[in-house]
Amino acid sequence: MPQRFYLSTRKDRLDQAASLLDALKANGWKQTITWTDQDPHNPTGYADIAQAELAGVREADVLIVLLPGGFGTHVEIGAALALEKPIIIHAPDRKTLETPYACVFHYHPLVALLVSERVDISTVLASLPKPESSV
Repeated sequence: MPQRFYLSTRKDRLDQAASLLDALKANGWKQTITWTDQDPHNPTGYADIAQAELAGVREADVLIVLLPGGFGTHVEIGAALALEKPIIIHAPDRKTLETPYACVFHYHPLVALLVSERVDISTVLASLPKPESSV
């Protein structure tokens, strides 16, 4: 079974995430949900979107976060922490992590925190949890 990931970021950052998504998929990882297909302008569908996104986090083997994120990003981080899932957070700089103040959950033991101006795909791939070997 392929490893599964959930990517959390703002929709306006998807072009920056595209090469990471391609690399993950090329390395055998499967995205649990493509939330960019959701219609954020239809309030009657918000509850369905929220449930689908939380299900995507639940089904993932890892949560990958590209900061700065959207309103739901830290909800998804909280859900992943509650489910004891590993999290990789990429921030372009320390200011992003500390503005308007530091979030203690970025420093939780389940979080691999990567700080670099550009998303270093090889570092993200190296930070992914290794598949559990079957005995």
